[in-house]
Amino acid sequence: MKNIFLLRTAIAVSLFVCTFATLTKNYEISDGKLEILFKNWLDESGREYYSFSEYQQRMIVFKENYILIQKMNEVYGHDMTFELNKFADLTQDEFRNTILMRPQAPPMHSPKKYMKVSEVGDLPDSFDWRDHNAVTPVKDQGSVGTCWAFSTVQNVEGQWYMKSKTLTNLSVEQVVDCDGMQKVDSAQADCGVYGGWPFLSFQYLKQQGGIVSEDLYPYCAGAKKPCEPCNAPGYNKTLCGPPIPFCYMKDSCESKLNPSDFVPGLKVVDWKAISENETAIATALMTTGPLSVALNAEMLQFYHKGIFNPIFCNPKNLDHAVLLVGWGIEGSKPYWIVKNSWGAAWGEHGYFRILRGKGVCGINTQVTTAVLG
Repeated sequence: MKNIFLLRTAIAVSLFVCTFATLTKNYEISDGKLEILFKNWLDESGREYYSFSEYQQRMIVFKENYILIQKMNEVYGHDMTFELNKFADLTQDEFRNTILMRPQAPPMHSPKKYMKVSEVGDLPDSFDWRDHNAVTPVKDQGSVGTCWAFSTVQNVEGQWYMKSKTLTNLSVEQVVDCDGMQKVDSAQADCGVYGGWPFLSFQYLKQQGGIVSEDLYPYCAGAKKPCEPCNAPGYNKTLCGPPIPFCYMKDSCESKLNPSDFVPGLKVVDWKAISENETAIATALMTTGPLSVALNAEMLQFYHKGIFNPIFCNPKNLDHAVLLVGWGIEGSKPYWIVKNSWGAAWGEHGYFRILRGKGVCGINTQVTTAVLG
């Protein structure tokens, strides 16, 4: 089985490389036009550099990304398009190392953790929890790997809405600062700005006994002027990497978390996983609320719009956690609707659509939800 997967991977990579090699258009841009384009992007993005050499270096990266995006649009433009967005001055390695998490295989869970999904008859062609006021506004994680905390908290927001009919912005920063949960036998852990797993975060929230609102414990780890919290209690340096070298206790969990501020009545008592069957996922989504999911997001860096379905995307390398909120069909292509945490200016107003029913990029391999008491 492993050899078959490796063969398919090699074939997919070869097709991807060959596809790019057959492109005939010249996407080079003159230095003058490049600098105008770059300066306009700087004005729109608000990005600032500390030296002229850094400015020049970033303009070179920007040019490389500009050319890459033109090529990608030539290959994929009929289904999805890419653009110069907030990540346009980051190399692909920088994007992977700062915005995404360390790639890992989908965690395995015990059979008893999987939700028993009851059939509900024929599913509608489309469904969207945004139409039912169960989804809070799009947030921005900034330049740190905290997507897992956003995915966790936004799932809990949806579950709280299902229970209370109240839509509340909950504290992502509490989870980033305070959650040090780990599953040592499978080498998975919640690591603050270095990544984590929603299924572990649900266990943290159960153990902690509650969560506060965003207003009382606002997000700051990825802000332009970020806070500098110390690592969460129980931080595992073997699984997560070296501890943060410099931090402020005043910015940390021990100083900021006050259990008396927990949202009254909101208690996570368990968590469940959903099987990889995408019909079962759709059923669970419609009957239980927005779901936490993970995927391989390397190709999402410059996504603009359309149904995401890259030629090559390893479903066994999960590096980003997001929120599944709905589904639909465009022409003959079914898709999922996914809420991201890269700001409302990214993608389709902070969301993206991804092909449904094919396990694209592993979107169906790590679907979980909190269970509230």
